[in-house]
Formats: sequence, C-alpha cells, structure tokens
Amino acid sequence: MKNISQSKTKTVFKAIFAWEDEKEEKWLEQMATEGWKLISVAPYVYKFERSEPEKVVFRLDYKNTLDKDYQEYLTIFKDAGWEMFATFANWHYFKIKPENNEVPEIFNSGKVKAQKYRRLLIGMVPLLPIYIVLLNPAFRYSEDMTGGFFFGLLSAIKIVLSLLMLLMVYAFIRILAKIIKLESESKE
Repeated sequence: MKNISQSKTKTVFKAIFAWEDEKEEKWLEQMATEGWKLISVAPYVYKFERSEPEKVVFRLDYKNTLDKDYQEYLTIFKDAGWEMFATFANWHYFKIKPENNEVPEIFNSGKVKAQKYRRLLIGMVPLLPIYIVLLNPAFRYSEDMTGGFFFGLLSAIKIVLSLLMLLMVYAFIRILAKIIKLESESKE
C-alpha cells in the first residue's frame, strides 16, 4: 500500500453544501498549504495532485455561464488578480496568491455577497418542477401495486426522491437564511 504523502494524486470525498462555501474555501486553502493542488471538482468529489505547498486564498462564486455578461464577469475577476481554476454546476473556483497578506475581496459587503446566494436560489428553482414530475409517477404507481420487485423498486425510488426533495427544501431554507443574515449585517 502506497503512503498517501508519496502519491501524486488523491481523491477526497467530502460533503460540503452550497451554504458552506466559506468552509470549503478554508479547507481548500489548508489543502494547498499541505501541498495538494485542486485539479477537479464534482459532486462531493475533489481531485488533487501533489505540488509545492503554497499560501493561496480561495473564493467561490455562483454565476450562470449562460448569462450575457459572463465574459465581463470573468474579466473583472482576472483584472483583480483572481485566477479561475475550476467550475462545477455554475460554481466558479477562484484563487489568488496574497501579496503582503493583502487579498482583494470579491465581495465588498454583505449585500453584494447576498447576491451570490440569490443567484444560487434562482438556479435551484428550475429543479423543483423536475422533482415534482419525478415524484408524481413514483407515488401514483406505487399505490397501484401491492408487492413484488417493481413495488420494491418504486418504493426505493420514492424514498430517495423524497429525501432529495427534503434536502432541496432544507438547502433553500439555509440559503435564504444566509441571505437574510448577510443583508441585515450590511444594514448595521
């Protein structure tokens, strides 16, 4: 068995949710100081390659890549010194090496940061009808069946879809609470 410190790459499975993006930023910064450079992101899966330890600051932002101002958005970050090194589901991963411990902030107020979470909520809204369409047949057909393989399969699908729907509602509430908190802090 190889020692992990001698491996050239490693994959980490880590459940970090959309409202925990600041936690994810700090974790990625820690990984970089330990000599692990992020090379790809997928749902709860992070792939790193061994590199020289470095002090970098990470910021995550949510922006739809289909927005008409998307290229301008990327230019603003680049001009401020931020390097976009990964994207996943409209989440953009930026990093910068701080100069003299100075880091140009992406979000200059709680109100501006709250806009990121508003964009995220808008991105989540189209998923709601998808869940409703998927849940409706699973519930309808499972009521018509009394047993057997397909009843068990539909019951399992119904449970999974219901749990995903509950997670989505929970995420919606957590993100909405974060928006309210950020906006109230900016009024103080």
